[in-house]
This record gives sequence, structure tokens and C-alpha cells, in this order.
Amino acid sequence: MDKVQVFVRIRGLNSNEKEKGETKIVKCTEDKVVVGEKTHNLVGFGPEVNNEQFYKVSLQNIVLQGITKGVNVGLVCVGESKSGKSTTLGVANSPAGPGLVALTAATIFDHVTKHSHFVGVSYLNIYNDKFADLLNPADKELKIKTQASLGVYVEELSEISVKSTADLMRLFDQGNKVRKILELEMNTPTTKSHTIFTVNCEYRTAEQTLIRSQIQFYNVAGLNHAQEQDVSKSLKSLETSISQSVSNEQVTGFSGSKLTQLLKSVMNKTAFLMILGHVSPTSKSLDTTGTTLDLLTKCQAIKLEPKPNSLDTKQLIEDLRKRVAVARNAITSQTSGTIAKEHIAELDNSLASLSAAKRLQWDVRERASALAEEQRRETLADQGVLEWITQTAGQIKNNTSSVLLLQKEKETLVAEYKKQREIVDSLKSALQSSISSHTSFAEQPNQSESVLQESLSKIHKLRDQLKSGNEKLRDLKKGVKEAQDKLKSASTELETSGNFALTLMMKKDEIAHLKRDNKQFLDEEQERLQTESVQETAEIKLSATQGNTLTLEQIVKLQEQHVQQNVQLSHLALHVQCLQAENEKLLESMEALNSAHRVEAETQKARNLLIFRQYKEFYEEAKAATSSKFQDLLNSCIQDCIFLSSKNAELIEENTDLKRKLKHYN
Repeated sequence: MDKVQVFVRIRGLNSNEKEKGETKIVKCTEDKVVVGEKTHNLVGFGPEVNNEQFYKVSLQNIVLQGITKGVNVGLVCVGESKSGKSTTLGVANSPAGPGLVALTAATIFDHVTKHSHFVGVSYLNIYNDKFADLLNPADKELKIKTQASLGVYVEELSEISVKSTADLMRLFDQGNKVRKILELEMNTPTTKSHTIFTVNCEYRTAEQTLIRSQIQFYNVAGLNHAQEQDVSKSLKSLETSISQSVSNEQVTGFSGSKLTQLLKSVMNKTAFLMILGHVSPTSKSLDTTGTTLDLLTKCQAIKLEPKPNSLDTKQLIEDLRKRVAVARNAITSQTSGTIAKEHIAELDNSLASLSAAKRLQWDVRERASALAEEQRRETLADQGVLEWITQTAGQIKNNTSSVLLLQKEKETLVAEYKKQREIVDSLKSALQSSISSHTSFAEQPNQSESVLQESLSKIHKLRDQLKSGNEKLRDLKKGVKEAQDKLKSASTELETSGNFALTLMMKKDEIAHLKRDNKQFLDEEQERLQTESVQETAEIKLSATQGNTLTLEQIVKLQEQHVQQNVQLSHLALHVQCLQAENEKLLESMEALNSAHRVEAETQKARNLLIFRQYKEFYEEAKAATSSKFQDLLNSCIQDCIFLSSKNAELIEENTDLKRKLKHYN
């Protein structure tokens, strides 16, 4: 019998905490997590362990077992807000690198691509016990359904087929952007909502055995919101379900909220389960940290009996068709009203199960996926957010590659410019030397005409070379300027597209170039000073060998100079240390600004798109109202025309009648 895997991740201090001088009170050893003076018997990982390292020692093994044996896998992330849950699962352009979702996807596709397979994903948001489809945010009602053969699922939740890790991550990142818009629409932070990202993995072995596994990632709302009305229900229900699972009681807590109803599929003890706690390291989060660690300690006692999914779609459909046929025969052969009603209920249930089972067929799911993809694009376009939501990592990657190529082009031109600068300087020196030599030769009497002519030809040749070199230098300088402008333009475009990580990388690269140039300058100065020192030492020794001795006054003066130089060197060394410390602080501030800017920019983009959508809706409403008014006016005009036409006919008739009467009287 297996046990649930329980781990703790401790995030590092953020920039605000460092500025305030806060210290870490949460530490971990091999199998202990220590908070102040209290010790918890939990396996913890500090901020020095990145996502990939953590994945290899924790989740990778159960994912491999799940997709190999056909067992469901669940990862439940709990902890307070801003403790690192989303970063663990994966955030686009994050310095932390790929998250557990991307790493799991890579493991899945490495395995299933050897077989005939189907991989589909869905992404669900739960806030205040209400559902939202993050892949297709169309206005539709999502309901939890339970079928004996299919388990618990959400009806009408979009499932979209994916063919690669990149494809899967594209949908995951887009779902996170939709979640950002929902946050603005509901005027509530995403830390108060739960999300469930589901990967359905199916493939057939060489023996045509169907292997089915469902991998689910639960991002539970921050435990620091546990007392708030819109979150407390689901969190209390989760705690109740865990307590009942530990005590081996009949678990009734799953029905307490929609979150736990869906968690039942991974917490019913038949799936591989990992519960991952996230805690902040400082004392201000002490209460929530204690709650999180106590919950995790309790979870360690949950015992599992992982069982493979035995459901074969083809066999299930055949069995259900037989049940439908039996129910129909029973209805047609019975006359009793009571018995007929029982069979009608059985027929209804069998037909519903059959309909759901048919939707599990790969070709049906592929068609439904294509329809859902088309519908989601229409929905996002109607909401005015299609371009922002569907901006792919590939597009960002292409923009990134363009910027990096321009950066490389600029560096090549700068190197050529420096080389040409050295050539021009060398030609200048040679020309000056030739002119000086020629002048000296010309001033000396009895110099041959041929020597002077040869010297003069050399001067003209050097002048031509210098002129050509200067022209090439100007062209290179112009090329460097153009490359800088192109790079600036491309960088600005990339920054506005949200890739602040690359902008930060380029700034770091500029600092690295500056460091190298400064180091080269310091090395050259040091070499010059050493050369001068050696020369002065040689002169002193030469003077001594010639019998010249230094006076006491000269010795004192030299010692004073030596002391002053040592003081200057010490001062320079301290200055360099201070500059290095300032540089490190600057880099740290840039990292923090990059992170804050990225989050703020994403929020601002979502807010702008939401405002645009509201204006669009207002415009459509105004357009419809105006159109309705014009239509009413047109109808009124038509009615007036009809009335006037009718009146005109009556008047003509009366006029004709009067004419006839007048004629009669005459």
C-alpha cells in the first residue's frame, strides 16, 4: 500500500522583504522543516532548488508510473498567496524556468509518441463555487456530472487536443491570461480562486491495449483567505475531506464544495497523489505557514491503493448498447405502469451514459476539439482580446531571435570599427613619422633627389591610405549607428509585447560589456604603471652603478611618494569594491523591477482590453438603439404615407362626385 507524497517548498526572500531587512524563520534539512523553534517531520526544499531539480526527485516518477500503468495522477498545490504556487506550476517568461506542467508534458510526449495516442487538455477556474472555462470563456453553463462508468466530470468544459509540449504550454499560458481578465471582471484577486489544469493521456500499446491516465494540477486558493466568505467553504470542505481520508472514515466531505467534488477523482485513494505545500520564509506569514505545515503533516497519513483505469471505450460502448437494448425490450414487453417507469429510468440513464461514452472516442474528441478551438477564437475576438491571448511563445521567440541577431550584428560592427580605428591611428603615426623624417632629410645638405622623391612618394601613399581608412571608418561608424537604432526599435517593440525578461537580459549584457571594457582599461593602466616603475627602478640602479647616491632628502621624498601611492591604491581598491556592491544591488533592483513591471504590464493589458470590450459593447448597444429608432421613424413615415395616400384617394373620389353633381345641376 502506497502513501501520498508530501513535500514543502520554501520560497526565497523577495525584494520588498530584503529592503525591510526581514529574516528567514523557516528552514529545512533532509527530512525536517523548522519554523522558529517548532520542527515538522516533512521533506522540504529551499529556493536554491529549481523546478527541474524538484521535478526529478518528486513528481517525475509518479507521472511515469501513471502513464505507463494507466493510473490517474494528482498534484495539489496549497499554501498562502504569493508563496510560489503559480511559479511552481509554470509562469510564461519566468526566470525560474519551466514549471511542473511543462516538465510533465515533456515526460508524457516522450512516452506516448511511440504509440497511437490522444492527449487533450482542459483548464477550469473555480471562484465562489462558480465555474469558468479558461480555454473557451464562452457564456455557457458548466455542471458537474457523475456517471458510474465515467466518474466525475464537468459537462460542457472544453477539451482541446494537443500534439506537443509547446502546444500544451500555449494553451496553459493563454488560460492564465484569460484568468487575469476574469480577475478584473469579478474585481477579485486570482489568489482567491482555484484552478484545475487537466491532461487526459490515452494511447494503445502494440497489443492494442488502451492505457488511460488523467494528470491533474490543482492550484488551491491562498490559505490566508480561509476566513473569507467566498473561499472558506471550499477550504473547509478540503480540510474535512483530508481528515476523513486519514481516519479511513467514509469520506462525505467531498460533496461540501465543487472543488472537493472534483478532487475526489485524485483523492479517492486509487490515484497517485502528491500534495505540495508552499510557504513564505518570514515571520509575517507565521500563522498561515503553521496552518499549511499542520495540514501537510496530517496528509502524510493518507494511504493509497493506486488502480489502473480499466475502462476500454469500445467495450464500454458495446456494453451500454446492450443495456439500452435490454431496457427497450423490457419497456415494450411490460404493461405495468410501475415497472415501465423503472425501465424508462434505466433507459434514460443508459442512453446518457452511452452518449457520454461515445464522446470518449478519439475521432469524436478531435472533432469536438476543432469546434472548441474555433468557438474560443470567436469568443475571444468578440471580447476584443484575441490578439493578446493568442500571442504564441513562437512569436515571442521569433522577436527574441531578431533582437539577438541585431545585437550580434552590432557587436560585429563595433569590433570592426575598433580594428579600423587602430589601423587609422597606426597610419597617422606612420604619416607623422614619415613627414618628420622627410623634413630632417630635406634640411640636411647634399641629400640625393631620389631619396627625397622616394620619401615624398611614401608620404603621398600614406595620405591616400589614411584618406581611404577614414572613409571606411566613417562608413563603419554610420553602420554602428544604424544597427543601434534598429536594435533600439526592435527592443522597444519586444518590450511592449511583454518580454521584459529579454530586455533585462540585454541590460545585463550591456553591463557585462562595460565590465569587460573597464577591466581592460584597468589592466592597461596597471601594466603602464608597472612599466614606469620598472623604468624608474632601472634608472636608480644605473645611477647607483655610476657612483651617484641618493641624498637623505631624496630618500625621504621617494618614501613619501611611495606612501601616497599606497594610499591611492587602497582608496582605489575600496572604490572598486563599492562599485561592485552597487552593481550587484543595481542588478537585484533590475530583477525586482522586471518582475513587478511584467506583472503590472499584464494586468494593464488585461484592463485595457476589458475597457475596450466594454466600449465595444456600449457601441453595439447604442448602434442597436439608434437602428431601432430609425426603424420606428421609417415605419411611422410609411404609415403616414399610406394614410395620406388613402386620404388622397378619398379626396379624389369626393372631387369626382362633386363634379358629377355640378354637371347634373347645370
